[in-house]
Amino acid sequence: MKNTLVFFVLLFSITFYSQKKVYYTERFKELRSAEGATYFSTYEDTKEGTSRTTYFIDGTKRNHDQFSNFKKRILNGTSESYYKSGNKELTSFFVKGKQEGELTRYYENGQIKRTENYKNGEFIDGKCFDETASEIAFFPYFIKPQFPGGINEFYKYIRKNFKSPNNDKGRIKVDFVVEIDGTLKDFKIIEGLNYDMNVEALRVLFNSPLWIPGKVDGKDARVKYGIPITIN
Repeated sequence: MKNTLVFFVLLFSITFYSQKKVYYTERFKELRSAEGATYFSTYEDTKEGTSRTTYFIDGTKRNHDQFSNFKKRILNGTSESYYKSGNKELTSFFVKGKQEGELTRYYENGQIKRTENYKNGEFIDGKCFDETASEIAFFPYFIKPQFPGGINEFYKYIRKNFKSPNNDKGRIKVDFVVEIDGTLKDFKIIEGLNYDMNVEALRVLFNSPLWIPGKVDGKDARVKYGIPITIN
Protein backbone atom coordinates (compact mmCIF):
# COMPACT_ATOMS: atom_id res chain seq x y z
CA MET A 1 0.00 0.00 0.00
CA LYS A 2 2.86 2.35 0.86
CA ASN A 3 4.57 1.69 -2.48
CA THR A 4 1.28 2.27 -4.30
CA LEU A 5 0.80 5.60 -2.53
CA VAL A 6 4.33 6.75 -3.41
CA PHE A 7 3.76 5.82 -7.07
CA PHE A 8 0.47 7.76 -7.11
CA VAL A 9 2.09 10.88 -5.63
CA LEU A 10 4.90 10.78 -8.19
CA LEU A 11 2.47 10.30 -11.07
CA PHE A 12 0.29 13.13 -9.80
CA SER A 13 3.26 15.50 -9.54
CA ILE A 14 4.28 14.74 -13.13
CA THR A 15 0.87 15.15 -14.75
CA PHE A 16 -0.64 17.98 -12.72
CA TYR A 17 0.56 21.43 -13.75
CA SER A 18 -0.21 24.81 -12.26
CA GLN A 19 -2.66 26.97 -14.18
CA LYS A 20 -3.71 30.59 -13.81
CA LYS A 21 -5.86 33.17 -15.61
CA VAL A 22 -4.78 36.77 -16.28
CA TYR A 23 -6.97 39.58 -17.69
CA TYR A 24 -5.82 42.31 -20.11
CA THR A 25 -7.02 45.54 -21.68
CA GLU A 26 -7.25 46.03 -25.45
CA ARG A 27 -3.59 47.11 -25.42
CA PHE A 28 -2.61 44.17 -23.21
CA LYS A 29 -2.14 46.04 -19.97
CA GLU A 30 -2.61 43.53 -17.16
CA LEU A 31 -5.70 43.92 -14.97
CA ARG A 32 -6.49 42.61 -11.50
CA SER A 33 -9.93 41.35 -12.49
CA ALA A 34 -12.20 40.79 -15.50
CA GLU A 35 -13.72 44.27 -15.15
CA GLY A 36 -12.83 46.32 -18.24
CA ALA A 37 -10.94 43.43 -19.83
CA THR A 38 -10.84 42.74 -23.57
CA TYR A 39 -8.81 39.53 -23.34
CA PHE A 40 -7.75 36.93 -20.83
CA SER A 41 -4.96 34.39 -20.93
CA THR A 42 -4.48 31.05 -19.25
CA TYR A 43 -1.00 29.78 -18.44
CA GLU A 44 -0.12 26.15 -17.90
CA ASP A 45 3.26 24.79 -16.85
CA THR A 46 4.19 21.60 -18.68
CA LYS A 47 7.26 19.38 -18.94
CA GLU A 48 8.19 21.26 -22.13
CA GLY A 49 7.82 24.74 -20.61
CA THR A 50 4.80 27.03 -20.43
CA SER A 51 1.70 26.98 -22.60
CA ARG A 52 -0.23 30.26 -23.01
CA THR A 53 -3.68 30.50 -24.56
CA THR A 54 -5.29 33.91 -24.98
CA TYR A 55 -9.03 34.41 -25.47
CA PHE A 56 -11.36 37.24 -26.33
CA ILE A 57 -13.37 38.08 -23.23
CA ASP A 58 -16.33 36.04 -24.57
CA GLY A 59 -14.16 32.91 -24.54
CA THR A 60 -13.30 32.78 -28.25
CA LYS A 61 -9.68 31.71 -28.72
CA ARG A 62 -7.34 34.47 -29.93
CA ASN A 63 -3.94 32.75 -29.93
CA HIS A 64 -1.93 29.89 -28.49
CA ASP A 65 1.84 29.84 -27.87
CA GLN A 66 4.34 27.45 -26.33
CA PHE A 67 7.42 28.72 -24.46
CA SER A 68 10.48 26.78 -23.37
CA ASN A 69 11.26 29.67 -21.00
CA PHE A 70 8.31 31.96 -20.38
CA LYS A 71 10.22 34.41 -18.18
CA LYS A 72 12.55 35.15 -21.10
CA ARG A 73 9.67 34.78 -23.62
CA ILE A 74 11.48 32.06 -25.58
CA LEU A 75 8.96 30.56 -27.98
CA ASN A 76 9.37 26.88 -28.78
CA GLY A 77 6.83 24.99 -30.86
CA THR A 78 3.75 25.92 -32.86
CA SER A 79 2.17 29.36 -32.43
CA GLU A 80 -1.33 30.03 -33.75
CA SER A 81 -3.68 33.01 -33.78
CA TYR A 82 -7.35 33.33 -34.70
CA TYR A 83 -9.86 35.90 -35.90
CA LYS A 84 -12.79 36.84 -33.67
CA SER A 85 -14.91 34.61 -35.92
CA GLY A 86 -12.82 31.62 -34.83
CA ASN A 87 -11.14 31.17 -38.21
CA LYS A 88 -7.37 30.77 -38.19
CA GLU A 89 -5.31 33.91 -38.84
CA LEU A 90 -1.72 32.69 -38.47
CA THR A 91 0.37 29.61 -37.87
CA SER A 92 4.13 29.52 -37.36
CA PHE A 93 6.79 27.41 -35.68
CA PHE A 94 9.67 28.30 -33.36
CA VAL A 95 12.77 26.46 -32.19
CA LYS A 96 14.46 27.94 -29.12
CA GLY A 97 13.03 31.38 -29.82
CA LYS A 98 13.80 31.45 -33.54
CA GLN A 99 11.30 31.05 -36.35
CA GLU A 100 11.77 27.87 -38.33
CA GLY A 101 10.04 26.55 -41.43
CA GLU A 102 6.92 28.06 -42.95
CA LEU A 103 4.78 30.85 -41.53
CA THR A 104 1.29 31.06 -43.03
CA ARG A 105 -1.11 33.97 -42.63
CA TYR A 106 -4.75 33.72 -43.74
CA TYR A 107 -7.58 36.00 -44.79
CA GLU A 108 -10.62 35.63 -42.56
CA ASN A 109 -12.35 33.59 -45.27
CA GLY A 110 -9.60 30.95 -45.00
CA GLN A 111 -7.71 31.92 -48.16
CA ILE A 112 -3.93 32.07 -47.74
CA LYS A 113 -2.76 35.68 -47.50
CA ARG A 114 1.00 35.21 -47.30
CA THR A 115 3.64 32.56 -46.68
CA GLU A 116 7.16 33.13 -45.38
CA ASN A 117 10.01 30.66 -44.98
CA TYR A 118 12.58 30.88 -42.18
CA LYS A 119 15.73 29.01 -41.24
CA ASN A 120 17.28 29.49 -37.81
CA GLY A 121 15.34 32.74 -37.41
CA GLU A 122 16.43 34.20 -40.74
CA PHE A 123 13.90 35.11 -43.44
CA ILE A 124 14.50 33.10 -46.63
CA ASP A 125 11.67 34.00 -48.99
CA GLY A 126 7.94 34.59 -49.13
CA LYS A 127 4.84 35.07 -51.23
CA CYS A 128 1.76 37.29 -50.94
CA PHE A 129 -1.72 36.65 -52.36
CA ASP A 130 -4.89 38.65 -52.82
CA GLU A 131 -8.32 37.41 -51.75
CA THR A 132 -8.83 35.70 -55.11
CA ALA A 133 -5.70 33.56 -54.48
CA SER A 134 -3.72 35.43 -57.15
CA GLU A 135 -0.07 36.03 -56.26
CA ILE A 136 0.90 39.69 -55.80
CA ALA A 137 4.21 41.47 -55.17
CA PHE A 138 5.74 40.45 -51.86
CA PHE A 139 6.14 43.04 -49.10
CA PRO A 140 7.34 42.68 -45.49
CA TYR A 141 4.58 42.11 -42.96
CA PHE A 142 6.18 44.40 -40.38
CA ILE A 143 8.25 47.53 -40.98
CA LYS A 144 9.63 49.39 -37.96
CA PRO A 145 8.99 53.11 -37.56
CA GLN A 146 12.01 55.32 -38.12
CA PHE A 147 13.28 58.83 -37.62
CA PRO A 148 13.50 60.79 -40.91
CA GLY A 149 16.86 59.94 -42.45
CA GLY A 150 17.44 56.94 -40.20
CA ILE A 151 18.96 56.21 -36.81
CA ASN A 152 22.13 58.25 -37.40
CA GLU A 153 20.04 61.36 -38.05
CA PHE A 154 18.10 60.65 -34.86
CA TYR A 155 21.27 60.68 -32.77
CA LYS A 156 22.42 63.88 -34.50
CA TYR A 157 19.12 65.42 -33.42
CA ILE A 158 19.71 64.22 -29.84
CA ARG A 159 23.27 65.60 -29.70
CA LYS A 160 22.12 68.96 -31.02
CA ASN A 161 19.09 69.38 -28.78
CA PHE A 162 19.88 67.60 -25.51
CA LYS A 163 20.78 70.27 -22.91
CA SER A 164 22.45 68.43 -20.07
CA PRO A 165 21.30 69.87 -16.71
CA ASN A 166 24.32 68.42 -14.88
CA ASN A 167 27.56 66.54 -15.48
CA ASP A 168 26.18 63.04 -15.07
CA LYS A 169 27.05 60.53 -17.77
CA GLY A 170 25.50 57.22 -18.72
CA ARG A 171 22.59 55.74 -20.61
CA ILE A 172 18.89 56.50 -20.61
CA LYS A 173 16.60 53.97 -22.24
CA VAL A 174 13.13 55.14 -23.20
CA ASP A 175 10.15 53.24 -24.56
CA PHE A 176 7.47 55.10 -26.48
CA VAL A 177 4.79 54.62 -29.10
CA VAL A 178 5.08 55.96 -32.64
CA GLU A 179 1.56 56.89 -33.68
CA ILE A 180 0.17 56.58 -37.20
CA ASP A 181 0.63 60.33 -37.69
CA GLY A 182 4.32 60.09 -36.70
CA THR A 183 3.99 61.70 -33.26
CA LEU A 184 5.55 60.08 -30.19
CA LYS A 185 3.44 59.24 -27.13
CA ASP A 186 3.28 57.03 -24.03
CA PHE A 187 6.88 57.64 -22.94
CA LYS A 188 8.33 55.36 -20.28
CA ILE A 189 11.81 55.50 -18.75
CA ILE A 190 13.11 51.92 -18.69
CA GLU A 191 16.63 52.79 -17.58
CA GLY A 192 17.42 56.25 -16.23
CA LEU A 193 20.15 58.41 -14.70
CA ASN A 194 18.46 60.94 -12.43
CA TYR A 195 15.30 63.01 -12.44
CA ASP A 196 16.68 66.05 -14.29
CA MET A 197 18.44 64.00 -16.97
CA ASN A 198 15.39 61.79 -17.46
CA VAL A 199 13.11 64.82 -17.85
CA GLU A 200 15.46 66.34 -20.42
CA ALA A 201 15.47 63.10 -22.44
CA LEU A 202 11.68 63.10 -22.44
CA ARG A 203 11.59 66.77 -23.46
CA VAL A 204 13.82 66.16 -26.46
CA LEU A 205 11.80 63.14 -27.56
CA PHE A 206 8.50 64.96 -27.07
CA ASN A 207 9.71 67.75 -29.39
CA SER A 208 11.10 65.35 -31.98
CA PRO A 209 10.23 65.86 -35.64
CA LEU A 210 7.50 63.55 -36.90
CA TRP A 211 8.69 59.99 -37.43
CA ILE A 212 7.89 57.77 -40.40
CA PRO A 213 5.26 55.42 -38.93
CA GLY A 214 5.69 51.68 -38.89
CA LYS A 215 3.62 49.38 -41.05
CA VAL A 216 1.80 46.16 -40.30
CA ASP A 217 0.56 44.14 -43.26
CA GLY A 218 1.11 47.06 -45.60
CA LYS A 219 -0.79 49.61 -43.51
CA ASP A 220 0.48 52.39 -41.24
CA ALA A 221 0.29 51.19 -37.64
CA ARG A 222 0.75 52.34 -34.06
CA VAL A 223 4.03 50.70 -32.97
CA LYS A 224 5.85 50.53 -29.63
CA TYR A 225 9.53 51.44 -29.92
CA GLY A 226 12.48 51.57 -27.54
CA ILE A 227 15.77 53.39 -27.89
CA PRO A 228 18.86 54.08 -25.74
CA ILE A 229 20.30 57.58 -25.37
CA THR A 230 23.93 57.69 -24.25
CA ILE A 231 25.13 60.82 -22.47
CA ASN A 232 28.93 61.31 -22.66
